[in-house]
Amino acid sequence: MRSHTLLYSFFASAGLAVAAKSCRCLPSESCWPSHAEWQSFNRTANGRVHALRPVGAVCHGSAYSSAACAVAQENEYDSIWRADQPGAVEWPNWEAWPELNQSCYIDSKKSIPCGQGRISLYTLQAESAVDIQAGVKFARKHNLRVAIRNSGHNHAGRSVAPESLQINTHLMVNKTVHTNFKPAGYNGADGGVGLAVTLGAGVELYDMYTWLAENDIMAVGGSAHGVGVTGGYIQGGGHSLLAGIHGMASDNALEFTVVVADGRHLTANAYQNSDLFWALRGGGGGTWGVVTSVTVRAFDDAPFVSFSISGGAEFESDEYWNAVEFFHSFLPKFNEAGGSLYYWLIPDYPDSTLGHVSAISAQGGFGNATSKAAVDKFMLPLVYTLGNLTGAAFTYSSTYIPKASSLYVAEFESSDSVGTPVILGSRLITRDFMKSAEGPGKVTDALRSLRVYPGNTTLGQNAIQGLVVGGPAVWANAGVVDSALHPIWRKALVHVILARGWDIDTPVAEQQAIQRNLTEVEVPILKTLDPAPEGGCYLNEADGYEEGFQDSFWGSNYARLYKLKQKWDPENLFIVRTGVGSEDWDAEGLCPK
Repeated sequence: MRSHTLLYSFFASAGLAVAAKSCRCLPSESCWPSHAEWQSFNRTANGRVHALRPVGAVCHGSAYSSAACAVAQENEYDSIWRADQPGAVEWPNWEAWPELNQSCYIDSKKSIPCGQGRISLYTLQAESAVDIQAGVKFARKHNLRVAIRNSGHNHAGRSVAPESLQINTHLMVNKTVHTNFKPAGYNGADGGVGLAVTLGAGVELYDMYTWLAENDIMAVGGSAHGVGVTGGYIQGGGHSLLAGIHGMASDNALEFTVVVADGRHLTANAYQNSDLFWALRGGGGGTWGVVTSVTVRAFDDAPFVSFSISGGAEFESDEYWNAVEFFHSFLPKFNEAGGSLYYWLIPDYPDSTLGHVSAISAQGGFGNATSKAAVDKFMLPLVYTLGNLTGAAFTYSSTYIPKASSLYVAEFESSDSVGTPVILGSRLITRDFMKSAEGPGKVTDALRSLRVYPGNTTLGQNAIQGLVVGGPAVWANAGVVDSALHPIWRKALVHVILARGWDIDTPVAEQQAIQRNLTEVEVPILKTLDPAPEGGCYLNEADGYEEGFQDSFWGSNYARLYKLKQKWDPENLFIVRTGVGSEDWDAEGLCPK
């Protein structure tokens, strides 16, 4: 793989990191704000600053409350509830700090002490940009570690930081429709750039889709209830079932408002602070400042034809893997036709009637589709061939949905399933590789070599997941949309994901062994699937310990991103795990290397 290490090492050695960096101030040190200073900050922030403990604290030690603990235990797997708790994130392994043996799991024994872990010591429950400015200025003045959080939906632990001040944007849920949006500084002759919506920093996808449906419009978004639109999702690129017809979420961003490291509240778009705008569209969340809103293109709420496919074969049979290979060979023309889908390969599925079988399952659809019959005609040959290859019947169903928003609202009626320790590894596979004569076979061989964990559906470890969430509009934006998004997305066909995890009482050494195996063994297998010079992965659903993350997440864009980091955040106030500039800091962002 082509490395850009020399380039960004040059920028660092050339003196572009203009500010000397020191370790962040810790509570045990004299530099830590006094009680009076915290009180003064709280008054400045209108009483929105609070000491923070992990959400599981009410189930342990002196903070134990039988009533509060019962509420926590009832809701710990509910993404809506977790998003509302500043002391929680969606995947609790990131709440813990295993290297210091600090954790505070809701379901661990009452007698186990509640360690603070990576949960911030204080939270600012921001309701306005002014609140955020106060928080940024206070953190900068006292050299505090900062964590930016909305819902805590992040697979790489970027919403948490130990010994830190949390800036929580979860309450900033304002939403506005623009029939003909005019970006700041825009002077186009037609008077605007068309239909758009502005979303506050705390808006989550379910809220967005429900509100869009009420206004008979639609926007590009993902398929998980608890994802915050303006944070890591769109700043990391933002894939979608609608990306094939409208582009990535970041392709559709028209304007950000953001509090940057020096405390200014700025507008970033194609006309003002355009380099910051470039970085915010794909350069990663939590890195460039605290985004207070984003304005994105909106579209008519067009029809969508959804479908589902499922079937199985004899356990771990060659026939099953032949079907997997054919399935992958079908994906290029499927995506080229405008289709998007999620699929799961379950090599060891414990069926109550048949015993152990190997299964394939897929759900997806076609945006802007007006004919269910046309979709069925396109998809049924795949279904029949899978059945013929496996000797088993595959089921297929499809539905015409007059408005795409209703699909998403129905999908999100219940919360996401979260609350268990999970880590991910992933890789993007290009369309050209999958269309090559050897591509589908190599993909199948690599996936067959990966271990799965039968029956472990809670963690998703029983399956290999694939997402076809790019497509024609994403590819067409190559050379049209200038952003920090990894160039691999302009060629990508499939986003392959592995999930791994453990029980809350798993010894730390075993947790670390699982993490090392993912990082050092399993992700490298995924990297062999498409070893192109610009090969990479989706930074929002990747290994939090990704080796060579600069190339994996941003490819040839990293050199410019590193340079812009020194311009917009010379003191590195905003550092996240495997984010731009994080290689200059220790793993928790507390001390420079």
